[in-house]
Amino acid sequence: MRLFTLIIFALKQVNQLTLSVCRLSTILLVAGIAVVVSAGVIWRYFLNDSLSWTEESAKFLMVWLVFTGAPIALQNGGHAAIDVLPNLLPPKARQALFSLVYLIVIVLMVVLVYQGWGFALNARAQTTSTTQISMIYVFGAMPLGGVVMLLIAVELMLTSLRGIFNPDEGVHITNLDLAETSPE
Repeated sequence: MRLFTLIIFALKQVNQLTLSVCRLSTILLVAGIAVVVSAGVIWRYFLNDSLSWTEESAKFLMVWLVFTGAPIALQNGGHAAIDVLPNLLPPKARQALFSLVYLIVIVLMVVLVYQGWGFALNARAQTTSTTQISMIYVFGAMPLGGVVMLLIAVELMLTSLRGIFNPDEGVHITNLDLAETSPE
C-alpha cells in the first residue's frame, strides 16, 4: 500500500505542475481571444476595414482553450455529472463507482491521444487559409490535452481505488448547492 501511495503522490506532483501550466495557458488564451475578437470588431466597424485573420485565429485559440481548460475541470470535478447515484451509495461503493468512471475516462483519453496524434500528423502538410500556419499546431491540442487529462484521470482512479479500502482517503467530489450560495 506504501508503493500505491507513493505513486499517487508522484502523479499528484506532476499533475499540479501541469495544471499550473494549463491555468496560465487558459488565462493567456482567453486574453488572446478577447484581443483578437476586439481587434476584429474595431477594424470592421470603426475603421471600415476588416482583418481577414481574426475569425480563424479566434477559432483556433478556442480549440486550444478547450484542451487546456478541460484538465482543470476534470481535476476539480467541474464537468457535467449526474450525482444522484453516487450520493445514494455508501462510501466504499461510491469510491468503486468513481474508479469505474475514471477507468472509462482513461480509455477515452487513450483513444483521444491516439486519434488526435494521427489527425495532427495527417494535418502537418495543410496550412490555415489566412494565417498560413501548419494545421499540426491546431490539431496538436488534442493529443496534448488528452495526455494531461489521462494523467489526471489515472491519479483520480488510483485515489478512488485507495478510497475503497479507506473512504476518507478517496476521491471527494463536492458540488455547490445553489440554494446555499445564493444571496438573500
